[in-house]
Order: sequence, then structure tokens, then C-alpha cells
Amino acid sequence: MFEVASILLNLSHAPNIEASGNLPILLAHEVQTSEEIGGTIHIEPNDRPVAGKKSRIWIALTKRGGEIIPYAQCNCTMDVRSLTNRNIKFQLSNSLAIIESYLGIPSKEVIFPEVGRYELKLRGSAKNGEDFPPFELTFMTNVGR
Repeated sequence: MFEVASILLNLSHAPNIEASGNLPILLAHEVQTSEEIGGTIHIEPNDRPVAGKKSRIWIALTKRGGEIIPYAQCNCTMDVRSLTNRNIKFQLSNSLAIIESYLGIPSKEVIFPEVGRYELKLRGSAKNGEDFPPFELTFMTNVGR
């Protein structure tokens, strides 16, 4: 059974909030859980992907209790399908790039072909002797112009 929650992350584009007078930017990141596994998603730019342009997807995976699951220890695939246009479906493989500025959380570059609502379904199972159950996490995103 999936649970949906939301966490708030304080992000700031200014190196020193007090000195710049800028307030932090609050963004809600969706959290999904399946059995003992949780995933938090972030999509650039600003959790608002644009049709026809490159977006980058990060999903931080953790075991219950907060232990991070490295993607190197997970057989992961992500199915992407449009809920607006049934003809749009594709799969992202386990070949994820590490982006240092996001604390080593793997990411995948994606181009959503059309405006609409998309379902992102991440499936995974343990490899290399890791100990966590198979999981399936489903996230939704709206793609704009």
C-alpha cells in the first residue's frame, strides 16, 4: 500500500539569506512509500518540467529508518507514461548519472514530449546481496509549456 506525504525543503538561490535580504524558497517534494522503502522525488527545473526541453529527475531512496539505498545496490527501472496521450510511454534504465551538487543522488535526464500529466513508476529490487524488499513507487507530474 502506498502512502503519500509531503515534506518542505528550504532552498535558497542566495549564498547568504540574511545578507541578501532574500527569503528562502519553499518547495513541496512528493514522498511515496512501498513496504519498507521510501522515495522522495525532485524534478528540475523547479518541479515544473517543460514539454520538449530537458528535465532532470532525482529520486532519493531510503529504507525505513532513513538508511539511504545507493542506486548501485538496486535494480531500478522507471516507466514514464502520459495520462493525457496514451501513445506516449517509455522506460528509463538503471543508467543514472551522479550529480555532485545534489549530494550524490543519482538523476536521469528526460525530455517529456508533450504538455500534460505524466505518471512516473519506479520499480526496484535488491542486488549485490543488499537486504530490502522489491518495491514500486508511483509519482505524478504536470508538464507545461
